[in-house]
Parts: sequence; structure tokens; C-alpha cells
Amino acid sequence: MNYQLIDARNSGKAHCEVGWNWRPAPLPDYDLWCVLGGSGTMKLNGLTYPIRKGACFLVHPGDTPIAEQNPDDRLTVIYIHFTLQYDSVPSCEVALLPERVVYLQETYELERLLHQVLDTRFKQDDWTMQEFDCLMKQLLIKLYRGRRHNSEDMSATLSRKQRQAVIQVMRRIQEDGWKGRPYEELAAQVGLTPSYLAKLFKRHAGMSMKKYMTQARLERARHLLSETTMNVSQVSDALGYSSIFLFSKQFKKQFGQPPSAFQHEGIQAKPH
Repeated sequence: MNYQLIDARNSGKAHCEVGWNWRPAPLPDYDLWCVLGGSGTMKLNGLTYPIRKGACFLVHPGDTPIAEQNPDDRLTVIYIHFTLQYDSVPSCEVALLPERVVYLQETYELERLLHQVLDTRFKQDDWTMQEFDCLMKQLLIKLYRGRRHNSEDMSATLSRKQRQAVIQVMRRIQEDGWKGRPYEELAAQVGLTPSYLAKLFKRHAGMSMKKYMTQARLERARHLLSETTMNVSQVSDALGYSSIFLFSKQFKKQFGQPPSAFQHEGIQAKPH
């Protein structure tokens, strides 16, 4: 089902005043309510959540949130109201996020995206609606990936610097990981020890570096087979496999078919 997020023309950044609280009537639309600073509590659908920097609440139409701030630690929030426009009549409500709240430890990228969304208020051209939709979906993707399941332990989250280091290694592996570069070389490039890099990598990617390298190698093999005239034996040799048997075994395990199923036949010459 395709849908677009439509700006409800009710968004802004607020440094909450002394005595502030939030007790709106049932909301007519969605409200992405993100905390940039301060603390307090939010009651939503019978549950009470802590409010702190990095907390992002997705309030649904019909919800009646109740928010209170700590008077000694007043809130700074960005709120963005939006509606959904469907291509066809939906059979059920779209679940934009599994939870009503997501807590992010690192907020730099979050704040950048939020401010970009706010800036669309000052643009009125043919691309404004599409820009709002794209930015909001980027925000929801970020929140989806950063959500926490029944835990307030933020220690499992990588810092921005750690994520950048892992992504740099992942990019290098994608570019030439099939060459089997030693962990020591990859770790040195990002200023980490091999063991610490391996730990961060698994936490970020959900798999070991070895498995990620194998997948990158096999993706390259599939590309060579399907988009060049190299045969299975040539690809196996080019990617440094010790035997065509090992290559074929790993390839079939990854893609469910033998390498020969992907082999490009090339342009056949017409008979004279």
C-alpha cells in the first residue's frame, strides 16, 4: 500500500514556558513530538513514559496525551503534525512505528532532519509536498532502526563516532572486501583495535565481519556472472576461492541456486 505523509501545517520548535503542560483534546492527526532537551513525563494510552532528550513520541489521531515537564529542567521540543494520504482505501491502519515512543541516544542526525522538515514551512513550490514526505519518511526510518524493546538500557547503542567508523569499514568491504583484507588493516584505518572493531561491527550490522565479507564477495560474484561474460571457473579464480566446489557451495547457500543459474551467456553471433 502506497501512502504519502502530508504536512498538516502545524509544526514548530518550542522552549516550553514556566507552568507549561500539554493536555490537548483528542488529536485529529498524527504528531511527531521529539525532545531536544529537558525532562518530564508523558501519559499516553494508559502508560506513563519518561521524557528526556532523544525521546520521540508518535501520537496518533484520537490519542489524548498528557505531558508534564520538570520545572527545574524545562523542555525544548519539536512537534510536526501530519496526515496520511493513501493511493487506495486502506484495509487497516498503517503501522508507522511499532511503538508510541523511541529513545535515541545520539540526536545530531535527528535534529538535522527535524530542522529540515521545519524549513519546508518556508518553501512553497512544486516539490515542497514531496520534500516533506521524503524527510518525514527518513525520520520514521531512523526511529524504526533506533527503537528500543522493553529496555531503558542505552548502552547497546553505538555513538555517532562509532557508527561512522563501522560504516567506513562496511563501505571499504563493499568496495574491495572480497580481497580478504585482514581485520588489522581495516581496524587501523579507523583507529580501533581489531577485537573492538569486530565487537562494534556485530552490534551495528547484526552479523560478524567475516560473514559480511563473505556476503560482499558473493554479491560481487553474482554481478560478474550475470553482467559479464566470465564463466563460473573464472569468477571463482578471480575472487580468490581455493576451489570451485567451495565457491559453488557458498554461492548456493547464499542465493538458493548454483552459480551457473546466473551465468551471462553473452551476445550470440548470428549465423551467416
